[in-house]
Amino acid sequence: MPIDPFVLVKIAVVAWMVTVAVMDHWSGRIPNWMTAPVFLGVGLFRIYQGFTVSPTYFLLLVAWAGIFVLWMLHFIGGGDAKFLMGIYALFPNMEFTTVLALILLLTTVPLFIMEMRGRRAGEVRDSAYRRVVTGQVLPTESELHERGRRYAWTFALPGIIYTLIYW
Repeated sequence: MPIDPFVLVKIAVVAWMVTVAVMDHWSGRIPNWMTAPVFLGVGLFRIYQGFTVSPTYFLLLVAWAGIFVLWMLHFIGGGDAKFLMGIYALFPNMEFTTVLALILLLTTVPLFIMEMRGRRAGEVRDSAYRRVVTGQVLPTESELHERGRRYAWTFALPGIIYTLIYW
């Protein structure tokens, strides 16, 4: 019995997301050679399908613009931005956005609580006050490099769940 080619595509997509998350965890870097083929492959596939302007692609552009802004403001690293943009290229729809939002909420809130657990309330308040007074409300690039976390897995997890259940 022949294997459905779409099953092979799903396996490849899941393997890609797992590999990127593992590489990010080990090295803190997501190289271009891990994300560029996805952009190229999805782009060629969309052209093959017969590209037409639709609300789906408007959502993709809005998502990419939002991810770009998060990167420019130093909330996420460049590798995370490329990875998330690659996932959105694969799944440019509201269903994926919903899965992403729900999984990110369920994973990042506990991570934030664990991060804040060892700090005194006054310490957090004083740090926030200093940022407002000095006008440095947003993180700097050096802060992102020094204190940034390796959280590509938080983007991979919703992508994997979406791939296996909804795609």
